[in-house]
Amino acid sequence: MSVLWRLFRYVRPHLPTMILGGLLLATAGLLASLVVSTMKPLVDDVLLPQTSRVEEAATPQPAPEKESGLPAVFDIQRWLPKIELTEGVRQKAYIFVPLVMILAFLVRAVFLYFGTYWVTAGGIKVIRDLRAELYAKVLDQSAPFFRDNPSGAILSRLLSDVQRLQQVTTTTLANAVRVAPMVPLLLLLILVFDWRMSLFALVVLPVMVYPTLQLGKRLRRASRRSQEALGEVANLTGEAVSGIKVVQSFAMEEFEKRQFAGALGRLLGIDLKAARAAALAPAVIELVGAVAAAALFFLAGRAIASGGLDAGNFTVVLTGLGLLFAAIRRLTRCNVEAQTALAAAQRVFEILDLEPEVRDAAGALELPPMAKELRFEQVEFAYGNAEPVLRGIDLTLTKGEMVALVGPSGAGKTTLINLIPRFIDPTSGRVTVDGHDLRQVKLVSLRNQIGLVTQETILFDGSVRSNIAYGRSDIPLERVVAAARAANADEFIDKMAQGYDTPLGEKGTRLSMGQRQRLSIARALLKDPPILILDEATSALDSESERLVQQALDHLLEGRTSIVIAHRLSTVRRADRIVSMQAGTIVEEGTHRELLSAGGLYAHLYELQFGDEEEDDKEETEAQTAVEVETPG
Repeated sequence: MSVLWRLFRYVRPHLPTMILGGLLLATAGLLASLVVSTMKPLVDDVLLPQTSRVEEAATPQPAPEKESGLPAVFDIQRWLPKIELTEGVRQKAYIFVPLVMILAFLVRAVFLYFGTYWVTAGGIKVIRDLRAELYAKVLDQSAPFFRDNPSGAILSRLLSDVQRLQQVTTTTLANAVRVAPMVPLLLLLILVFDWRMSLFALVVLPVMVYPTLQLGKRLRRASRRSQEALGEVANLTGEAVSGIKVVQSFAMEEFEKRQFAGALGRLLGIDLKAARAAALAPAVIELVGAVAAAALFFLAGRAIASGGLDAGNFTVVLTGLGLLFAAIRRLTRCNVEAQTALAAAQRVFEILDLEPEVRDAAGALELPPMAKELRFEQVEFAYGNAEPVLRGIDLTLTKGEMVALVGPSGAGKTTLINLIPRFIDPTSGRVTVDGHDLRQVKLVSLRNQIGLVTQETILFDGSVRSNIAYGRSDIPLERVVAAARAANADEFIDKMAQGYDTPLGEKGTRLSMGQRQRLSIARALLKDPPILILDEATSALDSESERLVQQALDHLLEGRTSIVIAHRLSTVRRADRIVSMQAGTIVEEGTHRELLSAGGLYAHLYELQFGDEEEDDKEETEAQTAVEVETPG
């Protein structure tokens, strides 16, 4: 019930439109039910042959039956006036009856159209609001959330789960609102025309409804497992598509196909189990309905034979019970769809209930522009209960200083820089800007002062201009061009067919790695942040691209406080200070020359990277000198 109540919160803003549509649908359902009540006078006064009426008049009438003992309100003659038809009307009944039916169902069709549209439109808006809130909640999550939840599983909840909810808030809801009012009205009509048949219906209905409710619980569990399996399928698809070059270069297409087939097999097994539960409900309804119909004909036949039930009443009761069972079957289908949707809703609300690990503290302040320093004070960090990744980090970056982080893989460099924009928070210690603990300032005010350029360049499926300006449509083209020129990107942009309006495609795959990197640098230049983070910005580039990107980085680094991670030590020689990290701690810091002279970790890394090159250069120089000596002048 709590899930339904939470769904109602999203329905509430659109309730007036949906109520109006629901009233029209309910009226349409009632019109269909009320048509049944006209069948008795039509059968008795119109459809019975004239000879039957003459014979009936000549035949002695039996003594009137005793009162049924029911309250007078249930007497048909009191609430349904006797319809007296002239002989001329009876002779033209084949004209008047179809006209009345057409008129009634024309009105019903109009009500059905507008009612269905308004209920469905309200349901679509509910799903729009829910999907928007879910997307916003996902974007607000911290790095651990994306580490623990594959992108395919997230997309499954955002798209597939919400889509199942859309079905129940539109089509299913419209059907339920239209059919549900028919059930009590049909029961009342049956009670009025023959109270014995109403007791029969009240006995049969629970037999029909109970198994449906029990199967619904099983269906909800199966539907939830189906959605989880669908998330696995979506994740495998995303991984294979994004890593298609690796898949094809290793000739692993068949392996990926087998993995995908296995996931589809697991999904199929779960869906078949859900399908069995969904198929069993209407089968039970049909069986109970058939038994009920057989019993009804038996009882009605005896009643008609004994004179206790006339043809008109029997027609009304038979038609009413038929419509009643049809309504129950339709409501059963609605229940099946609702159970599937409730399973999806539970998965959606699991995401909506998640609070991001990193969020604004109560009373968080705006962070003023950095004026003095960025400081790490006895910082430690660990993922969950694992061993600490960072231990006792004390580091200060003064305004305008460039600090390079070096060290072997797994030393904690990336974890350290992730603390600055608060992708994660320290387990102990603190990170400050001009004395302000970053956990006590607003995230937006902090991240507005930070530019990030990573090895993995992220471009979006838009134009060159929209990627550089990223979300800021108010930026004039002149500023975009200036940023691109400073990033050495204008030379290839000008050669594009549509210049700055050229679409880049998904992830910018139409560009080379170096071109994509220069666009990301242009984006950071346009943002003009006082703090800059470079994470392996040139490691994946060839020499020519690295030269162009390095020139762009020189423009970007100028006058900013920057922290740089690079495995290519040639890119950090110009740093004001180099910090060497190992096993989550700082082991040394100083300038390039100071660290080489110290003979510590940095010198060792430098020797590993450049020792062979320097030896080769030395041997080549000696060989060239020998050739020059041996060659006559």
